[in-house]
Amino acid sequence: MAPKNNESITSYFQPAGEAKGKSKAVIKSTEESNPNTSKATSQSHPQTKGKGKRQTSSSPLPPTKKRPNTTSTPTTQPSHLAYTDIPSNWLQDTPANDSPTLHLTHHKGDLFAAPAHTLLIHACNTQGHWGAGIAKAFKSLYPAAYRAHHAFCAKAHDPKTKPVPTGTSQLLAPVDGSEHWIGCVFTSAKYGRAKDKPDAIVRNSVAAVEMLLELVRVAKEAGEEVGVVRMCKINSGKFGVPWERTEEALRGIVLREGWPGEIEVWEPREEV
Repeated sequence: MAPKNNESITSYFQPAGEAKGKSKAVIKSTEESNPNTSKATSQSHPQTKGKGKRQTSSSPLPPTKKRPNTTSTPTTQPSHLAYTDIPSNWLQDTPANDSPTLHLTHHKGDLFAAPAHTLLIHACNTQGHWGAGIAKAFKSLYPAAYRAHHAFCAKAHDPKTKPVPTGTSQLLAPVDGSEHWIGCVFTSAKYGRAKDKPDAIVRNSVAAVEMLLELVRVAKEAGEEVGVVRMCKINSGKFGVPWERTEEALRGIVLREGWPGEIEVWEPREEV
């Protein structure tokens, strides 16, 4: 690396004063004897600004290669849907007289061993608690879905002063890496001894399932993929309503355009 000051080199071999005088005399004599050469040299090799910079070669540099943009575009996650995402008068149209009704099929096995994009339905209270019955299994298998559900019930709403209305639904988009949709039908305001009466629960079940089918239509219209619809025997567990009552009421639902026409009802296989 070159020293910053040439005077230090000169002073090492001879006195500083003599070196400076001789150096200036030589430079001046050279410029006077051939001024054109000095001028041409200064023009062809202009000094670059800045201390210690070297003149770069006049040959063109090879073109720099642009690095490919490897930044992946973030994928848009599907949104959770609820009664707040559809108009209040969404069900005022009168269906045609020949419109089909909801078809229920019965199956035995694991409700949760379902293909990707399956919609799994269970009955919920409006307090945001999945603490007992099959709801507890949903909470264990889909913790992120539960957090979204609880936030909707307990933060976006006030369970005491402004709870989620019964007879409505919430459609939770696939989270937890499961690719399963979760359908929450609010059939009772509370749980335990404070749960609604059986007649109210059955009535709420019809309205809530109708809304859930509409939310599925909205999700599909937005480009989301919702596949087979599965349901446990809702209300027959902790809410204490015989399944036959709920089933009869659900079979009377008249289908609208774009609604799924069939729901699979699953129950555990009997152990031998």
